[in-house]
Amino acid sequence: MENSGQTIRELGLILSEEYSSVALVTFTAIAKTFAKRLNGGETVLFFGDLGSGKTTFIRSIMEEFHMDPNQVRSPTFNIVNTYQTEGNVFYHIDVYRITADELFDLGFYDYQKPNSILFIEWAEKIVDEIEQADYLIHLEINEKNMHTRDIKIYSGGSDK
Repeated sequence: MENSGQTIRELGLILSEEYSSVALVTFTAIAKTFAKRLNGGETVLFFGDLGSGKTTFIRSIMEEFHMDPNQVRSPTFNIVNTYQTEGNVFYHIDVYRITADELFDLGFYDYQKPNSILFIEWAEKIVDEIEQADYLIHLEINEKNMHTRDIKIYSGGSDK
């Protein structure tokens, strides 16, 4: 994303972890380890091109919360998927097909609650509308091996 470094700084996020050439097994393990940081009230932004693994990462997070991975699907057409497990409500939003102006109609601002966890795929499209992000996960297809991914995890200064 053009100017993504500036955007990340404006959100007050700092690079906390970086991985290169990650195979699927390790990718899943990183997502499950990341899931342990989530307690409720977090907003997690996902940046990355088509096919970079955004939904796969979220699916692995949800597995850590004992959600059947087959129930976690890309919300590309629904726009929002809701998952409930162990007292937490997860909102999985894909903003690829919508504009920042359409967020209000979507009810986007109602999803940001203290007891919910919000995952936003294609967040780079609406980043100016995000008041507070706790984490940003940037996924890229590795240039040298298309079967692996490069992962950068950014977190707020108070990393929960």
